[in-house]
Parts: sequence; C-alpha cells; structure tokens
Amino acid sequence: MSSEITRHFVSIRNGRWGARQVHYRRVGSGPVVICFHQSPLSSRDMLATMQRWKNDFTCIAPDSPGFGLSDPLGVAQADIGDFAEAAIEFMDAVGIERAAIYGFHTGAMISAAIAARFPERVVCAAANGYVILTEQERADIVENYLPAIEPKWDGSHLTWLWARMREQVIFFPWYRKSLADRLPIDVPAPEAIHNSLLDFMRSGDNYRVGYRAAFTMRSDLALRETTTPILVTAAKTDVLSKHLANVRRAARCVTVTAGGTVEETLDLCRNYIKQHKHPKASRLQSAAGLPGVLQQDYIDLPKGQLRVRRNDEAAGRTVLILHDAAGSSELVREWAGGFIGRRPVIAINLAGHGESDPLLPAGKNIIEDHAKIIAQALGVLGTETVDVIGLAAGGVVGLALAKLRPSRVRRLVMIDAPYLDETLRREYLKNGIPDIKPVWFGGHLLEAWYVMRDHGLFWPWFRRNRSGIIWQEPQIDPAMIQAQVLELFRSNGMWQRTQQAALAYPLKRQLRGLENKLVFAAAEWSAQRSDLQRAAKELSGVQFVELPRAKADWARTLLPHLS
Repeated sequence: MSSEITRHFVSIRNGRWGARQVHYRRVGSGPVVICFHQSPLSSRDMLATMQRWKNDFTCIAPDSPGFGLSDPLGVAQADIGDFAEAAIEFMDAVGIERAAIYGFHTGAMISAAIAARFPERVVCAAANGYVILTEQERADIVENYLPAIEPKWDGSHLTWLWARMREQVIFFPWYRKSLADRLPIDVPAPEAIHNSLLDFMRSGDNYRVGYRAAFTMRSDLALRETTTPILVTAAKTDVLSKHLANVRRAARCVTVTAGGTVEETLDLCRNYIKQHKHPKASRLQSAAGLPGVLQQDYIDLPKGQLRVRRNDEAAGRTVLILHDAAGSSELVREWAGGFIGRRPVIAINLAGHGESDPLLPAGKNIIEDHAKIIAQALGVLGTETVDVIGLAAGGVVGLALAKLRPSRVRRLVMIDAPYLDETLRREYLKNGIPDIKPVWFGGHLLEAWYVMRDHGLFWPWFRRNRSGIIWQEPQIDPAMIQAQVLELFRSNGMWQRTQQAALAYPLKRQLRGLENKLVFAAAEWSAQRSDLQRAAKELSGVQFVELPRAKADWARTLLPHLS
C-alpha cells in the first residue's frame, strides 16, 4: 500500500437511498480503521489522523452522505441511525466485513451509532468528542444552530458563511456570544478557515441533515445499550471535553478517558484500537458503475490522481470534455450528460483543478503540460482516439493535445475560444486574472463573487462600462455563480496559471493545419459569438456552430459535427 493518501469513489447501486456514490480517502496497511469526520467538513478533516496512523492501520475515511464529494441521501431530515446504515452500505460496497471505527465530533456520533446498531460489523470504536445534551440544550441547538443556506444575488450569504466559520472557533455554540461560551483556543489562520468554508460550500444547505442527526441523537442511550467496546474521549482543548462527565450508566464495554493534547488524544485512540483483535484485512473492492449518470472516479497516474466524471454505456468514439480555467467537470456536467447513451463521454478535471492533484511540473509550458497529462490519462484508460470539446482555456488545452497527439484527436470543438486581438489579449492578461487570496475579514469571498458574476454581465468581465455590456439575457443565476466561486477557490490558484497560459498561447499560429478537424462554437447568449463566427470564416475549413440557449441541448447540437 502506498504511503501517500489516495482518493477513490465507490458506487452503491441498490441501497436504501437508491443509487449513490461515496468518496473516500485511503492510506496505510494492516487492520482496517474507518474514520468518520465532523460536520460540516469532509474526509479532509481526517488527513492528520490518517498520516499519524498509517503505519499501524489501513485508514479509510469516507465523506459522509451529502458532505465532501459523496452524494446526499436525498432526504430533508435523517437520524443518526440512517447515517450508521449508510456507513454499513459503504462497508458492503468496498468489501469490509468487520473493522474498527473512529470518529470525531459528528463522526464520533456516527461511530457510536454503528457500534450500537451493528455490533457484528465492529471490532471496537473510538469516539473523540462525544455530545451528550439535555433536552433543553438539544432544543436550543436544533432551533438556532442550523439556519438554511441559500445563494443570494449579492453574495451576502458568503459573508454570513465566513462569519459562521470564524465564530465557530471563538464560541460554542457559535450563535451564543457570552463569556461562558468562549473557546480557549487560537483562532486559525484565514487559510484554514477558508478551507473549512469550502467544505461547507460543497455540502450547501444539505449540511443541516448531518448536523441535525448528530444533535438529535440520544447519545446517552447508545452508550447504555451497546455491546461493542467503545472508548469515549476528548482533548483538553475540545469544547466537548466537558461532556465526558455526562456519560452515566454506560455499558461495561464503554471506557471513558480524558485526553490530553490533540496529538496525545489521537495516540490514546490508536492504542485503544490496537488492543483489540482484528480480522485479517480483506481486499478492497470497487463496485460497478452507475447506469445513466456521469459517475465520479479518479485516474491513477505515476505522480498523482485526476478526478473525472464519465459514462461508457454507449458505443463509438469517446467524447473528451475539458473545462475552463476557473472550472471543473462539475461546471460542464449539465451538457456533458447529454452524450450519455449516444457516445462514451469523459470529463477530466485538469491537474490542480476540481480536486485533481497539482501534477504540473515547474515551468512555463503549462498548456503543453496539461495536454501531456491528459494524454497520459487517456493511455491509462485505454482510449485510443477521442473527439475533444474544450470550453475556453480547456479548448486551448485540447488544441495542444491535438498538436501533441494528432492521431488521437479526430475532431476538436473549441467553445468560446480565446481568439482575441492583441490589444484585448494584453488587456485581459493585465486586468482579467486577479490574485484572490483568503484574508482575515472574508473580503476575498465577495471579490470572487463579483468577478464571476460580472462574467455574465460584461465582456470582458472587467470592462464595466457601456462598451462592455453584454446585450443578452444576463447569465447570473446565484446557484451557478456559487458553483463557479467554489471551483475558482478549490483550484488553489491553478486557475490563474492556466488562464494566463491560455492567453499567452500562440493560438492563431497553432490552429494552422487543424482546419479540417476544427469547430468553433458559442452559445446564442455568448459575447464571443460574433467574433468566433468571423474567425471561422477567416480560417479555411473551420465550421462555426451556434449552441442553443439551454445547455442540456448542446450535445445534440454538436453530435453531427463529431462524425
């Protein structure tokens, strides 16, 4: 087993909540320990634990349903027993019969619920930071802790999200502001708060389902009724350490021990788990894909992984879709899904984008390096020839791929290609790629919001005057902008490098020799439509396709041009 933490998806085809996918991280060797994270985060919360335990265990950390990259259960409310049952479905899908389980905060509640309800599947459990509430405390938290999240046109919800995440490390519960509620801990750096906020954005309003399940759990009863060995602990600095005193009349198999520092508490949990007899680790399985959807997956390359969405139910040549610089396969999913049942389709997240590993080597040939990594990924998939559809900078990467591997690219469609005159190209390089980094007061969130929103109002987006107005119906749906902001941030600055490289790429020169396989395309509402129509006429043999307003119809429109 590699010493590096790797990422995976497993599909549950016929579970209680229907077909769904679970994302999980994995590292280490030896007995299996399944690690459950706190809300509203993801398995990213388990990285330090997994690194600390990888020499002792095979650590597997799933994203709970509706968090991280795992599909939600699809219900407005669930109890902690539902999350326990969902965890058992995950164990079945990856082929784990029995394992030790560990959880932190919400994860601790899930671990105890699994241990109580499914003792035959659990070797032992460690619950780090366990909540035991009175009825009055429970009612107060359910009423105040979980306000709905809805993207607002002005981005004000992001201001609230930032304040909410910052307040959580100052007070507990976050909505009470008295001295008695202050937390004795350092406020994390803005980058750490920002990363937690991205997890919050991934889960969206679904965060309330998992949180509410933990807070409404009768956690005292779970410890009384269990027959599974459980360690209940908390670090001294954990606000939940005071809840250890609330464990009363627990079953004899429950051990309550106060922790020390965060690291000492992790070592306490590790040593407790090591005391128990574990079954021989079984070979982990990958479940079959889900029909009719762009299922998620990771492609393993020698130096890391690329995240993809794909469907190969149809016959024919594969359609490869490459997203824009500030994007990922999430933002092309609507129209990429139109190829399902018509052609095999794969949407690859470029290196460093959308939770693909940052595989690009140091250097200035970023577009060519993206193309080489894509070619490598296609080789791993055993895909010989493809039709490439690239959006904006993704089209430039597709062009570089066609030049690098001309025999493997049959047709190339460039949607909103950056076919700019020299003046606009220089202006865009100077003004159009801001360096947006987390700041203490959260202003970077509103900056990103208005950058992405102005893309739907002006062309170029930074030319906010009469000449820059896009005289079409504005493309400024708040949910869409929310998704774009999330993708911008989780590229961790790679979008800027990719965008700069796409604009610096000698596009017009490199287009030579590709005319008979090249198609320019733009939606009827695109500000670049007329420019690309003219460009297609200037380049002999190049077609122009006007895409319909509804993205769901793009695949049907493009298919005749991919013959």
